[in-house]
Amino acid sequence: MLLTVALCLITSWESIRSGHPAYWVSLVVAALGAAGMAVWAWRNSPAPERSHGRRITLRIVLVVATVVPATALVWLRPLRPDSVALRALEDGKGVSVRSTNLVVRMDPENPKTTGLVFYPGAKVDPRAYAHILRPIAEAGYPVVIIKLPFNLAVLSPDAADTVVGDDDDIDRWVVGGHSLGGAMAATYASEEHDELYGLLLYAAYPASDMSDRTGLTVTSIFGTEDGLTTVDDIRASMADLPPDTLFVPVEGAVHAFFGDYGPQAGDGTATVGRGFAQDQIVDATLDHMNRVDANG
Repeated sequence: MLLTVALCLITSWESIRSGHPAYWVSLVVAALGAAGMAVWAWRNSPAPERSHGRRITLRIVLVVATVVPATALVWLRPLRPDSVALRALEDGKGVSVRSTNLVVRMDPENPKTTGLVFYPGAKVDPRAYAHILRPIAEAGYPVVIIKLPFNLAVLSPDAADTVVGDDDDIDRWVVGGHSLGGAMAATYASEEHDELYGLLLYAAYPASDMSDRTGLTVTSIFGTEDGLTTVDDIRASMADLPPDTLFVPVEGAVHAFFGDYGPQAGDGTATVGRGFAQDQIVDATLDHMNRVDANG
């Protein structure tokens, strides 16, 4: 277990340090637990006589108590942001960036009264979305990227509650997200919330039918070569979104183009460049924000 903790820290230290506290707290607990087990084994050496059945049971318990948490911690290591995303976290071009334990916030110098709160995809470091969402902030829309427990939106689907309706300067909020984050954003938007006027889906679809949801501007942006949220997935879920939802295909784009965290297992093969695809994603996002802002 101590080796697992060391591996996670060595390979993902920056993402762990800057992310939601849940992951690094779990690493601390795992390290303390492993140390405690080592001390217990040392103090009970040589082991007291036990029946054959009790010895087998104890070994099984120790293996499960070690292997399952270790496997989970390794699997949950964040997908780290590329350098282009990290550069987008710097102040400049009329945008100031602030990071806390729970959010990354990009605030324009002259903000509009419409803002975007964004759920990252599963296991993705929230900072990986800074580059693709930075133009939204530069256009005047405050952007809040939520940091989620273990980078899994399903563990905190109502995380937007900490933002929506909490800022007196913002009259209208759009909730958005990528992949699993988009599904949880849709779950959040399926219910009425004060000051929530829009839903923005990046390579995502709702987990349940929300077609009767009114008063919500919805845009679904997806890549035609996405191997994880496929075109067939999008088509099959169209009826679950409000009838006036705008669907925007990005020709040749894959799942990982909606952030900047490198390739993703199971994804498709892109037929266009990342920059070209992301320009279209940004344009569609700005169009969505402008429509919500105008309708307010």
